[in-house]
Amino acid sequence: MPGPRSTAILLVVLVSVGWPASAISIIPSLPVIELSASQEISSEAKVTCSVRWIPSPTGVDRSANTRVLKGRVRIHGASSQAYEKKSLALSLETPTRWLGMNPGRNWVLNAAAVDCSLMRHKLSYDLFQSLSSDGSKRHAASSRFVELRLNGQYHGTYLLMERVESSLLGFTPKGHNSRGPAVIYKAIDHDANFSNPGHAGYEQREPDPETQEFWSPLDDLHQFVATATDSDFTNDRSGITSRLDIDNAIDFHLLVLFTSNMDGIDKNFILARDVPTESHPVPRFFFVPWDYDATFGRNWEGSPVEPTFWLSNHLFDRLLSHAAFRQKYSDRWRALRRRQFSVETVHRMIDENARALATSAQRNESRWTPIRAVESGALAFTDDVAQMKEWIVARIQWLDAEMERQTGR
Repeated sequence: MPGPRSTAILLVVLVSVGWPASAISIIPSLPVIELSASQEISSEAKVTCSVRWIPSPTGVDRSANTRVLKGRVRIHGASSQAYEKKSLALSLETPTRWLGMNPGRNWVLNAAAVDCSLMRHKLSYDLFQSLSSDGSKRHAASSRFVELRLNGQYHGTYLLMERVESSLLGFTPKGHNSRGPAVIYKAIDHDANFSNPGHAGYEQREPDPETQEFWSPLDDLHQFVATATDSDFTNDRSGITSRLDIDNAIDFHLLVLFTSNMDGIDKNFILARDVPTESHPVPRFFFVPWDYDATFGRNWEGSPVEPTFWLSNHLFDRLLSHAAFRQKYSDRWRALRRRQFSVETVHRMIDENARALATSAQRNESRWTPIRAVESGALAFTDDVAQMKEWIVARIQWLDAEMERQTGR
Protein backbone atom coordinates (compact mmCIF):
# COMPACT_ATOMS: atom_id res chain seq x y z
CA MET A 1 0.00 0.00 0.00
CA PRO A 2 1.30 3.52 -0.72
CA GLY A 3 2.36 5.59 2.25
CA PRO A 4 0.99 9.06 3.09
CA ARG A 5 3.89 10.83 1.34
CA SER A 6 3.56 8.95 -1.98
CA THR A 7 -0.21 9.40 -1.91
CA ALA A 8 0.15 13.13 -1.32
CA ILE A 9 2.69 13.46 -4.14
CA LEU A 10 0.39 11.61 -6.53
CA LEU A 11 -2.52 13.84 -5.54
CA VAL A 12 -0.48 16.94 -6.36
CA VAL A 13 0.54 15.46 -9.72
CA LEU A 14 -3.03 14.54 -10.61
CA VAL A 15 -4.33 17.97 -9.74
CA SER A 16 -1.50 19.57 -11.73
CA VAL A 17 -2.64 17.80 -14.89
CA GLY A 18 -6.25 18.75 -14.36
CA TRP A 19 -7.69 15.65 -12.66
CA PRO A 20 -10.86 16.90 -10.92
CA ALA A 21 -11.25 16.39 -7.19
CA SER A 22 -14.36 14.25 -7.73
CA ALA A 23 -12.33 11.78 -9.74
CA ILE A 24 -9.52 11.44 -7.22
CA SER A 25 -11.60 10.84 -4.13
CA ILE A 26 -10.23 7.32 -4.59
CA ILE A 27 -6.55 7.33 -5.57
CA PRO A 28 -5.93 5.38 -8.80
CA SER A 29 -4.34 1.98 -8.25
CA LEU A 30 -3.03 1.92 -11.83
CA PRO A 31 -0.66 4.10 -13.87
CA VAL A 32 -2.43 6.98 -15.60
CA ILE A 33 -1.97 7.64 -19.33
CA GLU A 34 -2.41 11.32 -20.25
CA LEU A 35 -3.29 11.67 -23.95
CA SER A 36 -4.13 14.94 -25.71
CA ALA A 37 -5.15 14.90 -29.38
CA SER A 38 -4.89 17.87 -31.72
CA GLN A 39 -8.32 17.14 -33.26
CA GLU A 40 -11.16 14.66 -33.07
CA ILE A 41 -9.90 11.05 -33.14
CA SER A 42 -11.34 8.89 -35.92
CA SER A 43 -10.67 5.55 -37.56
CA GLU A 44 -9.87 7.09 -40.93
CA ALA A 45 -6.46 8.63 -40.26
CA LYS A 46 -4.15 9.20 -37.33
CA VAL A 47 -4.09 12.65 -35.75
CA THR A 48 -1.18 14.19 -33.88
CA CYS A 49 -1.14 13.88 -30.11
CA SER A 50 0.99 14.19 -27.01
CA VAL A 51 1.13 11.49 -24.36
CA ARG A 52 2.76 10.73 -21.05
CA TRP A 53 2.11 8.40 -18.18
CA ILE A 54 2.01 8.94 -14.42
CA PRO A 55 3.24 6.00 -12.32
CA SER A 56 0.90 4.31 -9.86
CA PRO A 57 1.46 5.04 -6.15
CA THR A 58 2.87 1.52 -5.70
CA GLY A 59 6.04 2.72 -7.41
CA VAL A 60 6.13 0.05 -10.13
CA ASP A 61 8.55 1.04 -12.90
CA ARG A 62 8.89 4.60 -11.60
CA SER A 63 12.23 4.97 -13.42
CA ALA A 64 10.64 4.60 -16.87
CA ASN A 65 10.08 7.42 -19.36
CA THR A 66 7.47 9.85 -17.96
CA ARG A 67 8.23 12.87 -20.15
CA VAL A 68 5.72 14.17 -22.68
CA LEU A 69 6.02 12.24 -25.95
CA LYS A 70 4.79 13.16 -29.41
CA GLY A 71 2.86 10.76 -31.59
CA ARG A 72 -0.25 10.03 -33.60
CA VAL A 73 -3.46 8.29 -32.62
CA ARG A 74 -6.55 6.82 -34.27
CA ILE A 75 -9.49 4.60 -33.32
CA HIS A 76 -8.45 0.95 -33.43
CA GLY A 77 -10.45 -2.16 -34.32
CA ALA A 78 -13.19 -3.27 -36.68
CA SER A 79 -16.52 -4.45 -35.20
CA SER A 80 -15.52 -3.02 -31.81
CA GLN A 81 -15.91 0.49 -33.24
CA ALA A 82 -19.66 0.06 -32.84
CA TYR A 83 -19.28 0.38 -29.07
CA GLU A 84 -19.22 3.69 -27.26
CA LYS A 85 -15.89 3.01 -25.56
CA LYS A 86 -13.30 2.88 -28.36
CA SER A 87 -9.89 1.25 -28.53
CA LEU A 88 -7.02 3.43 -29.72
CA ALA A 89 -3.90 2.78 -31.82
CA LEU A 90 -0.97 4.93 -30.72
CA SER A 91 2.23 5.53 -32.73
CA LEU A 92 5.04 7.40 -30.98
CA GLU A 93 7.76 9.39 -32.76
CA THR A 94 10.46 7.49 -30.87
CA PRO A 95 10.46 4.02 -29.28
CA THR A 96 9.82 4.04 -25.55
CA ARG A 97 9.66 1.43 -22.81
CA TRP A 98 6.53 1.41 -20.68
CA LEU A 99 5.87 -0.59 -17.54
CA GLY A 100 8.55 -3.21 -18.11
CA MET A 101 7.42 -4.12 -21.63
CA ASN A 102 9.58 -4.11 -24.76
CA PRO A 103 10.48 -0.66 -26.09
CA GLY A 104 8.29 0.19 -29.06
CA ARG A 105 6.75 2.92 -31.13
CA ASN A 106 3.37 1.29 -31.76
CA TRP A 107 0.93 0.54 -28.95
CA VAL A 108 -2.73 -0.36 -28.55
CA LEU A 109 -4.98 1.04 -25.84
CA ASN A 110 -7.61 -1.69 -25.74
CA ALA A 111 -11.02 -0.62 -24.44
CA ALA A 112 -12.37 -4.10 -23.58
CA ALA A 113 -15.80 -2.69 -24.40
CA VAL A 114 -17.53 -6.09 -24.33
CA ASP A 115 -15.42 -7.51 -21.49
CA CYS A 116 -16.71 -6.42 -18.10
CA SER A 117 -13.85 -8.25 -16.37
CA LEU A 118 -11.42 -6.05 -18.36
CA MET A 119 -8.88 -8.89 -18.27
CA ARG A 120 -9.69 -11.47 -20.96
CA HIS A 121 -7.04 -10.22 -23.38
CA LYS A 122 -4.34 -10.08 -20.74
CA LEU A 123 -5.28 -13.41 -19.19
CA SER A 124 -5.18 -15.16 -22.58
CA TYR A 125 -1.90 -13.62 -23.75
CA ASP A 126 -0.22 -14.27 -20.40
CA LEU A 127 -1.38 -17.89 -20.54
CA PHE A 128 0.09 -18.37 -24.01
CA GLN A 129 3.39 -16.78 -22.97
CA SER A 130 3.50 -19.16 -19.99
CA LEU A 131 3.61 -22.11 -22.43
CA SER A 132 7.12 -21.08 -23.53
CA SER A 133 10.08 -23.34 -22.87
CA ASP A 134 13.81 -23.10 -23.51
CA GLY A 135 14.32 -22.57 -27.23
CA SER A 136 10.58 -22.60 -27.93
CA LYS A 137 9.01 -19.25 -27.16
CA ARG A 138 5.28 -18.61 -27.35
CA HIS A 139 4.94 -15.06 -28.60
CA ALA A 140 2.02 -12.88 -27.51
CA ALA A 141 1.58 -9.19 -26.78
CA SER A 142 2.57 -8.16 -23.27
CA SER A 143 0.09 -5.81 -21.65
CA ARG A 144 -0.56 -3.68 -18.56
CA PHE A 145 -3.71 -2.16 -17.07
CA VAL A 146 -3.83 1.65 -17.10
CA GLU A 147 -6.33 4.45 -16.59
CA LEU A 148 -6.71 6.87 -19.49
CA ARG A 149 -7.30 10.60 -19.44
CA LEU A 150 -8.19 11.88 -22.89
CA ASN A 151 -7.98 15.64 -23.53
CA GLY A 152 -8.10 16.38 -19.83
CA GLN A 153 -11.06 14.13 -18.98
CA TYR A 154 -11.15 10.73 -17.27
CA HIS A 155 -11.79 8.14 -20.00
CA GLY A 156 -11.81 4.77 -18.25
CA THR A 157 -9.64 1.73 -17.61
CA TYR A 158 -7.73 0.41 -20.61
CA LEU A 159 -5.22 -2.33 -21.41
CA LEU A 160 -1.97 -0.96 -22.82
CA MET A 161 -0.75 -3.62 -25.27
CA GLU A 162 2.31 -4.18 -27.41
CA ARG A 163 1.67 -4.41 -31.14
CA VAL A 164 2.67 -7.67 -32.82
CA GLU A 165 5.54 -6.78 -35.17
CA SER A 166 9.01 -8.05 -36.09
CA SER A 167 10.70 -6.55 -33.03
CA LEU A 168 8.27 -8.30 -30.67
CA LEU A 169 8.78 -11.63 -32.47
CA GLY A 170 12.58 -11.36 -32.41
CA PHE A 171 12.93 -11.63 -36.18
CA THR A 172 16.33 -11.48 -37.85
CA PRO A 173 16.95 -8.13 -39.57
CA LYS A 174 17.01 -8.56 -43.33
CA GLY A 175 20.64 -8.74 -44.46
CA HIS A 176 22.69 -9.33 -47.59
CA ASN A 177 22.25 -13.11 -47.27
CA SER A 178 18.48 -12.92 -46.87
CA ARG A 179 16.29 -14.56 -49.49
CA GLY A 180 13.19 -12.55 -48.73
CA PRO A 181 11.51 -10.55 -45.99
CA ALA A 182 9.99 -11.71 -42.74
CA VAL A 183 6.21 -11.88 -43.03
CA ILE A 184 3.32 -11.21 -40.66
CA TYR A 185 -0.27 -11.84 -41.76
CA LYS A 186 -3.40 -11.21 -39.72
CA ALA A 187 -6.56 -13.28 -40.23
CA ILE A 188 -9.48 -10.86 -40.39
CA ASP A 189 -12.29 -12.95 -41.84
CA HIS A 190 -13.72 -16.47 -41.49
CA ASP A 191 -12.25 -17.36 -44.90
CA ALA A 192 -8.93 -17.80 -43.08
CA ASN A 193 -9.79 -21.43 -42.29
CA PHE A 194 -7.10 -23.25 -44.35
CA SER A 195 -9.66 -25.02 -46.53
CA ASN A 196 -8.88 -23.12 -49.75
CA PRO A 197 -5.70 -22.08 -51.57
CA GLY A 198 -4.83 -18.40 -51.61
CA HIS A 199 -4.92 -15.72 -48.94
CA ALA A 200 -8.61 -14.80 -48.69
CA GLY A 201 -9.47 -13.61 -45.20
CA TYR A 202 -6.05 -12.12 -44.40
CA GLU A 203 -4.36 -8.74 -44.38
CA GLN A 204 -0.62 -8.29 -44.79
CA ARG A 205 1.09 -6.59 -41.86
CA GLU A 206 4.77 -7.06 -42.76
CA PRO A 207 6.41 -6.24 -45.06
CA ASP A 208 4.54 -2.96 -45.43
CA PRO A 209 1.96 -3.72 -48.15
CA GLU A 210 2.23 -0.16 -49.47
CA THR A 211 5.85 -0.79 -50.45
CA GLN A 212 5.83 -4.55 -51.13
CA GLU A 213 2.82 -6.81 -51.54
CA PHE A 214 4.09 -10.29 -50.67
CA TRP A 215 1.63 -13.16 -50.44
CA SER A 216 3.56 -16.13 -51.83
CA PRO A 217 4.66 -17.65 -48.47
CA LEU A 218 1.09 -17.69 -47.14
CA ASP A 219 -0.30 -18.86 -50.48
CA ASP A 220 2.15 -21.78 -50.50
CA LEU A 221 1.14 -22.81 -46.98
CA HIS A 222 -2.58 -22.64 -47.74
CA GLN A 223 -2.16 -24.49 -51.03
CA PHE A 224 -0.36 -27.31 -49.23
CA VAL A 225 -2.82 -27.63 -46.33
CA ALA A 226 -5.84 -27.47 -48.64
CA THR A 227 -4.69 -29.88 -51.35
CA ALA A 228 -1.83 -32.13 -50.17
CA THR A 229 -2.49 -35.85 -50.03
CA ASP A 230 -2.33 -37.51 -46.63
CA SER A 231 1.05 -39.07 -47.44
CA ASP A 232 2.45 -35.70 -48.53
CA PHE A 233 0.92 -33.96 -45.52
CA THR A 234 2.67 -36.27 -43.04
CA ASN A 235 5.96 -36.70 -44.94
CA ASP A 236 8.83 -36.35 -42.47
CA ARG A 237 11.00 -34.24 -44.78
CA SER A 238 8.61 -32.16 -46.88
CA GLY A 239 5.29 -32.38 -45.04
CA ILE A 240 3.49 -30.00 -42.73
CA THR A 241 6.22 -30.17 -40.06
CA SER A 242 8.68 -28.56 -42.53
CA ARG A 243 6.32 -25.64 -43.12
CA LEU A 244 4.67 -25.04 -39.75
CA ASP A 245 5.91 -25.14 -36.16
CA ILE A 246 3.63 -27.99 -35.06
CA ASP A 247 4.30 -27.63 -31.32
CA ASN A 248 3.37 -23.95 -31.56
CA ALA A 249 0.27 -24.78 -33.63
CA ILE A 250 -0.92 -27.33 -31.08
CA ASP A 251 -0.39 -24.87 -28.21
CA PHE A 252 -2.29 -22.23 -30.16
CA HIS A 253 -5.19 -24.61 -30.83
CA LEU A 254 -5.27 -25.65 -27.18
CA LEU A 255 -5.41 -21.98 -26.14
CA VAL A 256 -8.35 -21.40 -28.50
CA LEU A 257 -10.08 -24.47 -27.06
CA PHE A 258 -9.29 -23.65 -23.43
CA THR A 259 -10.58 -20.08 -23.72
CA SER A 260 -13.35 -21.02 -26.18
CA ASN A 261 -12.42 -18.18 -28.52
CA MET A 262 -15.34 -18.45 -30.96
CA ASP A 263 -13.64 -16.14 -33.51
CA GLY A 264 -10.07 -17.21 -32.85
CA ILE A 265 -10.00 -20.41 -34.89
CA ASP A 266 -10.65 -19.00 -38.36
CA LYS A 267 -10.07 -15.25 -37.91
CA ASN A 268 -8.41 -12.93 -35.40
CA PHE A 269 -5.06 -14.69 -35.26
CA ILE A 270 -1.63 -13.90 -36.65
CA LEU A 271 0.63 -16.10 -38.79
CA ALA A 272 4.28 -15.09 -38.97
CA ARG A 273 7.55 -16.36 -40.45
CA ASP A 274 11.14 -15.17 -40.02
CA VAL A 275 13.53 -14.04 -42.73
CA PRO A 276 14.61 -16.84 -45.10
CA THR A 277 18.39 -17.23 -45.25
CA GLU A 278 20.86 -19.40 -47.13
CA SER A 279 21.25 -21.72 -44.13
CA HIS A 280 17.50 -21.75 -43.41
CA PRO A 281 15.73 -21.11 -46.74
CA VAL A 282 12.23 -22.12 -45.61
CA PRO A 283 11.57 -20.92 -42.04
CA ARG A 284 8.44 -22.34 -40.48
CA PHE A 285 5.26 -20.37 -39.85
CA PHE A 286 3.95 -20.00 -36.31
CA PHE A 287 0.78 -18.64 -34.68
CA VAL A 288 0.44 -15.58 -32.46
CA PRO A 289 -2.89 -15.08 -30.62
CA TRP A 290 -4.80 -11.83 -31.05
CA ASP A 291 -8.22 -10.48 -30.03
CA TYR A 292 -9.33 -12.50 -27.01
CA ASP A 293 -12.08 -10.35 -25.50
CA ALA A 294 -14.74 -12.87 -26.63
CA THR A 295 -13.48 -15.74 -24.47
CA PHE A 296 -13.98 -17.48 -21.13
CA GLY A 297 -17.74 -17.81 -21.47
CA ARG A 298 -18.54 -14.66 -23.47
CA ASN A 299 -19.19 -14.14 -27.17
CA TRP A 300 -18.22 -11.10 -29.27
CA GLU A 301 -21.32 -9.14 -28.24
CA GLY A 302 -21.19 -10.17 -24.58
CA SER A 303 -23.74 -12.98 -24.66
CA PRO A 304 -22.94 -16.14 -22.66
CA VAL A 305 -21.25 -19.12 -24.30
CA GLU A 306 -21.76 -22.64 -23.00
CA PRO A 307 -18.56 -24.48 -21.99
CA THR A 308 -19.25 -27.32 -24.43
CA PHE A 309 -18.03 -26.19 -27.87
CA TRP A 310 -15.25 -27.87 -29.86
CA LEU A 311 -13.51 -25.39 -32.18
CA SER A 312 -11.42 -26.34 -35.20
CA ASN A 313 -10.62 -25.59 -38.83
CA HIS A 314 -9.28 -27.53 -41.80
CA LEU A 315 -5.66 -27.40 -40.62
CA PHE A 316 -6.39 -28.75 -37.15
CA ASP A 317 -8.88 -31.28 -38.52
CA ARG A 318 -6.08 -32.65 -40.72
CA LEU A 319 -3.65 -32.80 -37.81
CA LEU A 320 -6.12 -34.65 -35.60
CA SER A 321 -6.85 -37.15 -38.37
CA HIS A 322 -3.36 -38.67 -37.96
CA ALA A 323 -2.28 -40.83 -35.03
CA ALA A 324 1.13 -39.20 -34.48
CA PHE A 325 -0.38 -35.73 -34.18
CA ARG A 326 -3.23 -36.99 -31.98
CA GLN A 327 -0.58 -38.36 -29.63
CA LYS A 328 1.10 -34.95 -29.52
CA TYR A 329 -2.23 -33.29 -28.70
CA SER A 330 -2.99 -35.78 -25.94
CA ASP A 331 0.46 -35.55 -24.37
CA ARG A 332 0.50 -31.75 -24.46
CA TRP A 333 -2.99 -31.42 -23.03
CA ARG A 334 -2.12 -33.73 -20.13
CA ALA A 335 1.06 -31.76 -19.43
CA LEU A 336 -0.70 -28.38 -19.49
CA ARG A 337 -3.56 -29.63 -17.33
CA ARG A 338 -1.11 -30.36 -14.53
CA ARG A 339 0.12 -26.77 -14.43
CA GLN A 340 -0.71 -23.87 -16.81
CA PHE A 341 -4.25 -25.04 -17.61
CA SER A 342 -5.17 -26.13 -14.10
CA VAL A 343 -8.12 -24.53 -12.32
CA GLU A 344 -5.82 -23.36 -9.53
CA THR A 345 -3.37 -21.61 -11.88
CA VAL A 346 -6.00 -19.77 -13.93
CA HIS A 347 -8.07 -18.79 -10.88
CA ARG A 348 -4.90 -17.39 -9.28
CA MET A 349 -4.16 -15.32 -12.41
CA ILE A 350 -7.73 -13.99 -12.42
CA ASP A 351 -7.47 -13.02 -8.75
CA GLU A 352 -4.16 -11.23 -9.37
CA ASN A 353 -5.69 -9.24 -12.22
CA ALA A 354 -8.75 -8.40 -10.11
CA ARG A 355 -6.50 -7.07 -7.33
CA ALA A 356 -4.52 -4.99 -9.84
CA LEU A 357 -7.70 -3.47 -11.24
CA ALA A 358 -9.07 -2.77 -7.76
CA THR A 359 -11.04 0.49 -7.65
CA SER A 360 -10.19 1.24 -11.29
CA ALA A 361 -12.85 -1.22 -12.43
CA GLN A 362 -15.45 0.67 -10.36
CA ARG A 363 -14.46 3.98 -11.92
CA ASN A 364 -14.66 2.43 -15.37
CA GLU A 365 -18.21 1.22 -14.66
CA SER A 366 -19.16 4.71 -13.57
CA ARG A 367 -17.82 6.15 -16.83
CA TRP A 368 -19.11 3.48 -19.24
CA THR A 369 -22.40 1.61 -19.09
CA PRO A 370 -21.68 -2.14 -18.78
CA ILE A 371 -22.78 -4.39 -21.63
CA ARG A 372 -26.09 -6.18 -21.28
CA ALA A 373 -25.70 -9.92 -20.86
CA VAL A 374 -28.65 -11.83 -22.29
CA GLU A 375 -29.60 -13.61 -19.11
CA SER A 376 -29.15 -10.92 -16.49
CA GLY A 377 -29.23 -7.40 -17.88
CA ALA A 378 -26.24 -5.16 -17.14
CA LEU A 379 -23.17 -7.13 -16.10
CA ALA A 380 -20.81 -5.77 -13.43
CA PHE A 381 -17.09 -6.42 -12.99
CA THR A 382 -17.47 -8.58 -9.88
CA ASP A 383 -20.28 -10.64 -11.43
CA ASP A 384 -18.32 -11.26 -14.64
CA VAL A 385 -15.22 -12.35 -12.73
CA ALA A 386 -17.25 -14.79 -10.62
CA GLN A 387 -19.04 -16.19 -13.67
CA MET A 388 -15.75 -16.54 -15.54
CA LYS A 389 -14.23 -18.60 -12.72
CA GLU A 390 -17.26 -20.89 -12.61
CA TRP A 391 -17.18 -21.27 -16.40
CA ILE A 392 -13.51 -22.30 -16.36
CA VAL A 393 -14.23 -25.20 -14.01
CA ALA A 394 -16.99 -26.46 -16.29
CA ARG A 395 -14.91 -25.90 -19.44
CA ILE A 396 -11.96 -27.90 -18.13
CA GLN A 397 -14.18 -30.79 -17.09
CA TRP A 398 -15.77 -30.90 -20.54
CA LEU A 399 -12.45 -30.56 -22.37
CA ASP A 400 -10.89 -33.41 -20.40
CA ALA A 401 -13.56 -35.75 -21.69
CA GLU A 402 -13.71 -34.27 -25.19
CA MET A 403 -9.92 -34.36 -25.64
CA GLU A 404 -9.97 -38.05 -24.80
CA ARG A 405 -12.74 -38.58 -27.34
CA GLN A 406 -10.97 -36.54 -30.05
CA THR A 407 -7.56 -38.18 -29.58
CA GLY A 408 -8.64 -41.65 -28.46
CA ARG A 409 -6.36 -41.32 -25.42
